[in-house]
Amino acid sequence: MEIMIGVIFIAFLVWVVARHRRGSGTPQNPSRSLGQQSQLRVDIDSSLRRDFGRSPTSPELRRVSGRTADHVPHPPVGAGEAAWSPRTQQLEVAGEWYRADELRALFTRHSKVSDSGAELRLPATLVPDAANPHDPKAVAVFVDGLHVGYMERADAQKYHDAIGALPGGELVATSRQWLRASATDTWARVTLSLPLPEHLKCPNPLGADCISIPPGSTVQVTREVDHMAHLAGLLDQYGSDTVVAASLRAMTEQRPRSTIDVVAVDIDGRQVGVLSPTQTANFLPLVRRAEAEGRRISCRASLRGNTLKADVALHACKAHELDESELQSLFATH
Repeated sequence: MEIMIGVIFIAFLVWVVARHRRGSGTPQNPSRSLGQQSQLRVDIDSSLRRDFGRSPTSPELRRVSGRTADHVPHPPVGAGEAAWSPRTQQLEVAGEWYRADELRALFTRHSKVSDSGAELRLPATLVPDAANPHDPKAVAVFVDGLHVGYMERADAQKYHDAIGALPGGELVATSRQWLRASATDTWARVTLSLPLPEHLKCPNPLGADCISIPPGSTVQVTREVDHMAHLAGLLDQYGSDTVVAASLRAMTEQRPRSTIDVVAVDIDGRQVGVLSPTQTANFLPLVRRAEAEGRRISCRASLRGNTLKADVALHACKAHELDESELQSLFATH
């Protein structure tokens, strides 16, 4: 009996020890598992911080210095050309670490220089810098006339010639600037928002009689299916996913019992669709004013699809979205 009790007791102890180990067990390779989880967290946090719609946290700002570079690019000489396509990507500016004085001056003009940090959204002018001794394809970045850095080398290789081919050879781009500074140190970051190099220029510029309204929200064109023959030719000429110039005109449609005014959309002189009644109401005042002056309204239009199905969408400000000064500037006689 005593032997049986002893065997049962030993078996009980073995069961308790095994249960304890299972309950407190760790992965076979705990350091690898924790490392993967940590890297995933870093990647997620970095992705969020680098989003163009968010301000970066302090560790992501680049520390800069006031040391003068050995080459000073020529500043912008004109107003610069705005990029044609509204479809943009975010690009980083390099070399801020040489330009603490310029960046501090920029924030002194428009915001503040403080240890808590500040953000500006001023347009940047991009100027090809062929005289740069380090890289003849360099593109200098200026904000409010101050040289704040260069496009990163790989980006500059793609954009240098495309910018130089624009009227005036300079490009104005949407940009954001961040700065955090103490009495002795400066941390900064500058980003650009640009379309692809091949989309900087309008592929089918319209005549001088056109009034080009600035880009705005996306407006879908309807009834493209009625104009597929022309759209197929446009897709073959400009590509299956691009932004072209479209013109708008007033048109009266005959319905079974009435007539209705609509805004027709033309590309390269032929109709590709019409705007819905709601969107017609948003653009018809602009169209009628232009036509009363013997002119046309033009805007940016996305062209996508193939010979079976094509979509056209406008990127344009509506009549009520323009203030009086903008209207006067648009309709000014040149």
